[in-house]
Amino acid sequence: MPFYSIIKNSDMKRLSIILVGLCLFIAVPATAQLDFGIKAGLNFSEKPTNIKGIKEGHTGWYAGPMIKFIAPIIGLGVEADALYSNSGTSIGGERFNKNSIEIPVYLRYELRLPAIKKVIIPFVAVGPQWGYTFGKKEYGKKLVDIESWEDLKEVSDRYFKFNESCFSLNVGLGVILFKHLQLNANYNIALGDTSEYFGIENFNWGDKLETIKSQNNIWQLSVAYIF
Repeated sequence: MPFYSIIKNSDMKRLSIILVGLCLFIAVPATAQLDFGIKAGLNFSEKPTNIKGIKEGHTGWYAGPMIKFIAPIIGLGVEADALYSNSGTSIGGERFNKNSIEIPVYLRYELRLPAIKKVIIPFVAVGPQWGYTFGKKEYGKKLVDIESWEDLKEVSDRYFKFNESCFSLNVGLGVILFKHLQLNANYNIALGDTSEYFGIENFNWGDKLETIKSQNNIWQLSVAYIF
């Protein structure tokens, strides 16, 4: 069992608030450098856990503004983004799209070596992310409408539902080129359920008509322009 699955959601929220507060305290001294930028990238969703019939993940995209505060001498700071994101999953050839607003906050360390910092600045980043799903969240027939095996046989669509909100952890690394162009690779780890699913292939006589709750991690590649 992954370590994060045994941590209560309330405890994770408290931990994230403490981390964000610590980031802000460390990263915004009087001499901090404030930068704004625009970020865009690709989402490569992994296969959701616990669901049969998935042969591949889902490729989507994201874009939005970013802001970062960095202490010039020590290279430590914080980054916050506000991103429109398209992600989702594919099950048995059927594609379920998810549109959301994602708000990641990173504790960020930039290795600013005097000899090369005008050309390249490597960095690492880690921090929590809050996601809020909008638009269509639910696909197929609700389980509350299915009362018998005969009803179940009449269901042509799988039932799939994205959670309205999700909490996750980002771990990433990247480089800044010539002070303005940022390239970044990131891994987004779900710290709780992100969706629920029910399909006829999951039903056996004697089973309860319950959805399968699953988690979905995402690999991300992005490019940003820092003004």
